[in-house]
Amino acid sequence: MLVFIDESGNPHPKDASTRPVCVAVSIREEDIRYISARLHALKRNILGKEELEFKAKRLLTRGTFRRSQEKRELTEAFFDLLRNLRVTIFAVIMERPQIEPSIDTSFLPNQFRYLLQRCDLLAQDTNDMATILFDGDYQCHGGLSNQFNAFLHRSQEGRSMRAVTDAPFFVDSKVTCGIQIADMAAGTIRIYEENRLFQGVPAGDPFLSAIKRFYNILEEKTVDQESPEGEPRPGFYRMPEKALYTSEENEDSPEESGENDPQHS
Repeated sequence: MLVFIDESGNPHPKDASTRPVCVAVSIREEDIRYISARLHALKRNILGKEELEFKAKRLLTRGTFRRSQEKRELTEAFFDLLRNLRVTIFAVIMERPQIEPSIDTSFLPNQFRYLLQRCDLLAQDTNDMATILFDGDYQCHGGLSNQFNAFLHRSQEGRSMRAVTDAPFFVDSKVTCGIQIADMAAGTIRIYEENRLFQGVPAGDPFLSAIKRFYNILEEKTVDQESPEGEPRPGFYRMPEKALYTSEENEDSPEESGENDPQHS
């Protein structure tokens, strides 16, 4: 099993995103070539070229839905295809923090930790091993490679994750279809959350109406789980702000803190 992780927005006080999102897209290895070929075919058939990257900041914009028929058609075709692909999607939705979270090379940020929890359970359920692939390079987030390895080998929770391989990969989204799917998913969920579309879509807004439709497709691709202790782990998890400042050694789990409710207020 290959797990592609990407973000939309950055949990930082100065970032424009009020609801940054981190997404994991799980794809069975035997499906990856088929999915990649289908995505390339979409670009070739609609645009006549394959160089364009599926990227939320280029496609999930009001300009796409006002002025660019080709990009709009491509975006709609992407989500129509995704509806029928064998993928599983998990998301952690954060809040823009009031203060800047500290960076510690020995501490894996909780948004990644929560995604690993879910991917580990999914891999166990399907009798797979999950190989993690991140967008970008190993130095992001203060050294994500070191943080990942420290978590898996030094923390009690990390050592218990028997279905996650201990060698993460850092890849270029331009040539990695799984990262492109994760990017589009994260962008959709962020826009959905920031516009509070769970409360309804403004009348006469084709862009936000499309975002709501795309979000519904993504939601169909997640699974809600239970921890080994029987506590719920929603596939789309709204992480409390305090989790940006705490480590796994001193933080109550979301289940223990009672803040795992997937419903929106």
